[in-house]
Amino acid sequence: MSAPRLSPAALAAASDARLVARTRAGDERAFAAIVDRYRGPLGRHCGRFLPAAAAEDALQQTFINAHASLTNPAATLPLALKPWLYRIGRNAALNLARDPQADLGPVPDDLLGDDAPDDVFERREWFDTFVSAIGALPDSQRQVIVRHAFGGDSHEAIAADLGMSAGAIRQLAYRARETLRAAA
Repeated sequence: MSAPRLSPAALAAASDARLVARTRAGDERAFAAIVDRYRGPLGRHCGRFLPAAAAEDALQQTFINAHASLTNPAATLPLALKPWLYRIGRNAALNLARDPQADLGPVPDDLLGDDAPDDVFERREWFDTFVSAIGALPDSQRQVIVRHAFGGDSHEAIAADLGMSAGAIRQLAYRARETLRAAA
């Protein structure tokens, strides 16, 4: 039994996950909705790497590769469609940029990013140290710093939830920040 046929408006409003599932089930209109949704943004993304005409070729290759993967029952479905499509688009653009028959000129050295591998490694080490330091905080400090700094909760809201005064929450946040500064 096949899935019920959806109107173009329903397909346009469907979630990425639903469009992927319908494409996997053989609904070509669902894939057309994916193309409609991502053609513009992916075209601009490919255009960051290539001239306009070549970017259009990379965009077409992106959708060809995505369709082949989504309709292959043995292929793993993407966890999230958007970043998966962007990765396919980037790879298609870089492959086209490296193709000697495309006659696009040399690939710029800074195309893959400005960071040297050592810088990336150092940032990764710092991040690991920072995450470990957050994990080593006492539970009350960790809860306050995560909710305030990362979640955007006010000290007053955290205080109300934890049954403490706002001043006590500020003190916990201060201690947590001092501990994290020392670790960094």
